Amino acid sequence: MTQVPNVQTIAKGATPSKLLGGVAVLALGAFGAPTAALADTQSEIKALKAELKRLEHKLDEQAKTTHQVKNALNSAKAAPGGNAPPPVFVSFKNGLFVETEDQAFNFKIGGRIQADGGFTSYPSASGSRSNVGFRRARLEVEGKAYKNWYYKFQYDFTGTGVTGIRDAFIAYRDKLLPESITKQPITIQIGSQYEPFSMETLTSSKHITFIERALPGALAPDRHVGAKVGLGDKHWSVQAGVFSTSFGQDSSQAPAATGHQYWDLTTRATYAPIIEEDKLLHFGGSFMFHKPNDSTAAQDPNNLLPGTGSRDETDILNNRYIVVPSAQALNCSPTFKAATGLALLTTPGYLQNGCLKSSYNYNFEMAATYGPFSVQGEYSGAHYERDAGTAALLGNNGGSSLNYSGYYVQGSVFLTGESRAASYKGYDKDWNTPGTFGDVAIKNPLNKGGLGAWEFAARYSELNLNNGGLVDSNYAYLATVAGNAAQQAIAKTATLGGREENLTLALNWYPVRGVRFQANWTRAMTLVAPSDKPYLNGQHPSTFLARAQVFW
Repeated sequence: MTQVPNVQTIAKGATPSKLLGGVAVLALGAFGAPTAALADTQSEIKALKAELKRLEHKLDEQAKTTHQVKNALNSAKAAPGGNAPPPVFVSFKNGLFVETEDQAFNFKIGGRIQADGGFTSYPSASGSRSNVGFRRARLEVEGKAYKNWYYKFQYDFTGTGVTGIRDAFIAYRDKLLPESITKQPITIQIGSQYEPFSMETLTSSKHITFIERALPGALAPDRHVGAKVGLGDKHWSVQAGVFSTSFGQDSSQAPAATGHQYWDLTTRATYAPIIEEDKLLHFGGSFMFHKPNDSTAAQDPNNLLPGTGSRDETDILNNRYIVVPSAQALNCSPTFKAATGLALLTTPGYLQNGCLKSSYNYNFEMAATYGPFSVQGEYSGAHYERDAGTAALLGNNGGSSLNYSGYYVQGSVFLTGESRAASYKGYDKDWNTPGTFGDVAIKNPLNKGGLGAWEFAARYSELNLNNGGLVDSNYAYLATVAGNAAQQAIAKTATLGGREENLTLALNWYPVRGVRFQANWTRAMTLVAPSDKPYLNGQHPSTFLARAQVFW
């Protein structure tokens, strides 16, 4: 029996002429007699020819289109400075992130919202008994350009500072050192940024264990405008820089008329000999030298009126119980003087500010984690060198040398088994603020059927803004109220900004990444009042605060 070839078998890969021959063979084999099926065969051949022409035309059009695209791409590559648009990666996971395929360019749009509320048993003169409000509401954009250039701009809409600007810097990163020293690039940053000082100050408010930072934060610098250099690796980091005015702390950015801007020299070093998923051991130290020049208490409150710019443990209520009084400003309250007589030949005016020569702050930090348990602590100190004669002439308290200090110790445990060690960030993960903690790695988030992460924490902190001088604080209080001239003169050898010791308990819930709910209870275990608030002596205010936070 004669095998009849299949039409598809003949047509596959055949030219039109071969296909026609195949069709003829098919016709003959199928019907055996050309006379019987001649008319049908011819009509089928005619239909096949038409279909082949249509397919050939379609293939020609596709070939032309492909050729045009290739030419366009080749022209773009050949053009001077021209490159074909690279594909990009886009992610909406915890913020909008866009990056080119070669990773030379990227940017991320993020932000945070923190809504706080609370009440206290005893408000300060300027504070509230209860309050609800936004602690922070920020938008930020950060990214990379041309592989080595980085940038960040952050704006706070809550208006808690002079302006809404927080971080605003550019950075250049390049591997300038041999790998035997570090495999990571050196970083050079310029702009508004945190001075490298204190682990808790540098840890983002999104990730600190408690709602507010501990009391010693009053002795730490905030963000300042300046230049910083950093280097390090997974286990260590060193940063140093020179800084001046602060958008977040200073109520005025310009120095007094005819005056000079203050400046800081600040450095921080960290070392973590143990970094594992559930184990961590971290040590660090910081130092800041401050030159006040002609700065005023309004322009440089963090250094000249310690306690003024602190974001302490009851911030939403504005209950800052201890702060150096304005009458005891550590620059001896300089005032602008109009020049007269021969002084006009050299300067239009001068500042009465020869009191504060310089000051320096220092900090020691430690953190350790083992499984769900963690401890952390810091000690901070501040030393001021002043001209005793100028201080006496201007009636300012404290003499030639003053010292303030503070510390905190805290511990936490994750009831659901997470480890704080997993969120530690060395220089290899965070070149801007290395040696700090980041986002908690939740084991069983709520959106996957789990309970989220639950954390219990406790902290004891102290800040001492009293500098005793020749007498103790009780003598100074009594002399101020009822002392004679000699007794008051002796009392003025002391500055009395107050001393406070707080105990804080906290419960944190992290249901999913980017969301956190917090509750803090704080009690003032000891409260020694500043010289201008003697009514606070012996008080033990308790404060309850709660926060709902989302960040992306």
